[in-house]
Amino acid sequence: MRKIILFIHSTFNGVVTGDPREDKTNYMVWTTDAALGSEYLLNRFDTADTILLGRGTYEDLSRKWPYIKDWPIKVSDVGSRLGEKINNAHKLVVTGNHPLDELKWGEFETPKQLTGSNIEEQIKDLKNGNGGDIIIFGSPTLVRSLANANLIDEYQVLVHPVVVNVGEHLFDNLKERKDFHLVDIKTLTDGSLLVTYEPAKA
Repeated sequence: MRKIILFIHSTFNGVVTGDPREDKTNYMVWTTDAALGSEYLLNRFDTADTILLGRGTYEDLSRKWPYIKDWPIKVSDVGSRLGEKINNAHKLVVTGNHPLDELKWGEFETPKQLTGSNIEEQIKDLKNGNGGDIIIFGSPTLVRSLANANLIDEYQVLVHPVVVNVGEHLFDNLKERKDFHLVDIKTLTDGSLLVTYEPAKA
């Protein structure tokens, strides 16, 4: 069975977005080093060949990653390799009952939509199908839905040493308690922690 793996940046107090009154996809307003974690995310593509995105995250990333070669800043070797993996992976965008008229990812393969009212069943079918693992990065609204449905197999949370007073928390509005098993923890150079959890078996 294919695994669904989450990789997400978080503050010490669990905020995973920017200010919803401005651009909530811009978590870089509080990251101590936005490039930290890129190598670990890159490693996730050793087994993953598909990216699952929420609508807002798709709209944000599709404006950036397909054009990495045109970025005004110098991109590191790790960043370039990560961009290549992201751009060439299959992409699925969850749009529910409000599908988008058109999806694009620059010159790369066009993402596909998961639409309708049975998204959980569609994702279960994906997990039971052929292919590599499925990775989510960002997309906190989607993550909460999948967490409620017990569909995420691994949570990689990069916790930055900062506390902010605005933004959405990763696990807002969960329906019930969730228990986890610690798989790994790494300390990064700026004091961030990359924590890997799996859902605890009942």
